[in-house]
Amino acid sequence: MNKKFLGLIAVLFIAISVLAFNTYYKKEGLIKNGAVTTAVIEKISTNRIDNEFSPTVENIHVKYSYIIDSKEYTKTEEISRHEHDLYFEKTGKAGDSIKIIYDSEKPTNSKIEKIK
Repeated sequence: MNKKFLGLIAVLFIAISVLAFNTYYKKEGLIKNGAVTTAVIEKISTNRIDNEFSPTVENIHVKYSYIIDSKEYTKTEEISRHEHDLYFEKTGKAGDSIKIIYDSEKPTNSKIEKIK
């Protein structure tokens, strides 16, 4: 095999490993240090990807802000349309409140909490 090809595979493997570790680390932080608070929706938008080669994908982008220890944080989270009911009884609008879970040791790590 070509050395460039092997190098490309190695770089790809390392990149995927780093992304997987980062996702795992963030999830573990939320499980271990998770705290619930209220955030305010700043913006809700949707994007629709429609092409002839794959099924239509529609996602909801929720931009929210929250305050922890007098510091404001803003995050945008993407939710698949088919998961909408796990997070919302009805789609909110700017200014509505939502519950989020955040890592008390790293408040930039947060996600919208699923409704019970």
